[in-house]
Amino acid sequence: MAAVPKSEWIANEMGAPQLAAPGTILDLLNYQLHVLLSHSTAGVTRMCEQEFGITRHEWGYIGLLAAFGPMAPSDLALRSGMDRSRTSKALMPLLAKGLVSRSSKVGDRRFATVALTPSGRRLYERIFPRVLEVHRVLLAPLSVREVQGLARTLDKLRPQAVALEMGHADTLKARRRVATSGPQVASA
Repeated sequence: MAAVPKSEWIANEMGAPQLAAPGTILDLLNYQLHVLLSHSTAGVTRMCEQEFGITRHEWGYIGLLAAFGPMAPSDLALRSGMDRSRTSKALMPLLAKGLVSRSSKVGDRRFATVALTPSGRRLYERIFPRVLEVHRVLLAPLSVREVQGLARTLDKLRPQAVALEMGHADTLKARRRVATSGPQVASA
């Protein structure tokens, strides 16, 4: 039997996930979303890197700044789902390329705002229609009703994911406290 290429297996032979009763990793929502994202963004990543000299993550920051306008880097981190330090590092090349500007409050550099430059806005206007086409092609197999249902489902899942992260963050903080303070001994 001939080997099936990886992408053909995922596209045609993987089967529907059993989300209600997962039996393997293939049935987990996060795995399914990861596979969907990795395959659907591969072309966007290549386009951004090869044609425009930016990474997919840099494109994400440009897109968020186009959507929301100037904002604090911490707000950009929040909206991108990245931590502050990764966002700060990712902004450096965008600043160096003249696609994003940074301004600080007079007398206090801690309060900064980042914004698209005119060059950044022009780049956004060149890339967004092509990313929108990827979006349309990805959703093409779905009916209008299914797309609306997907939007409602994502709207329900997003707060749940944030709640999971918040609960997980509390658990990690508690574990760190125990790990750094040594074993806890109950007093009688």
